Amino acid sequence: MSRALRVLAPFVAAFATVLLVSLAAGAHDTDLTDPDDARGLLDISQVRLAHEGVPPAWTIVTFARWGVLRMWDEGYLIVWLDTQEGPDPEYYALIRSNRYRLEGTLWRARIYGPDSFMKRLEVWRQSGRSASVRVRLVNLAFGPKRTFYGWWVSTVYTSDSCRRSCHDRAPNGTETVLQWRPGMSPTPSASESTSPTP
Repeated sequence: MSRALRVLAPFVAAFATVLLVSLAAGAHDTDLTDPDDARGLLDISQVRLAHEGVPPAWTIVTFARWGVLRMWDEGYLIVWLDTQEGPDPEYYALIRSNRYRLEGTLWRARIYGPDSFMKRLEVWRQSGRSASVRVRLVNLAFGPKRTFYGWWVSTVYTSDSCRRSCHDRAPNGTETVLQWRPGMSPTPSASESTSPTP
């Protein structure tokens, strides 16, 4: 082995290790990007769903940085969950500020009457532009033979520049991301799609 290879070997090995760890960490994520298309601090840039091996966790990333105090009574991030048949979601995870920290709560969406509070959720931040929330699917009721769920994310922000509130949604329009429930996805093959269909 030449002297140059001996010198470079530790660096190559370290780079390979970092690369493998990064690939493994992101291998089970569902990533969604969203354009810069809304006013206010909560214009969604990206949504990441980590769903393999753990209760699913959504990370909502915005284009702008924002602080917890700034979001108090002004900003809300919401993950909508569709577990039954029909056009409307049955649940949503709400992320809001209590002035000092972010709080997460799970709600049952009602067509008639007020929505029902279910439980508190784990919330954390990975950066000044993001918030993450984890939802345990065992807390949700699924329709008969429903092997997947649909989800989308929205934000609401009110300020001097958003007096009537600024909204954003990912994906845009009325699209819904479909996700297999744990252990219910089919074995992939070269000729078959592995995306769930309603």
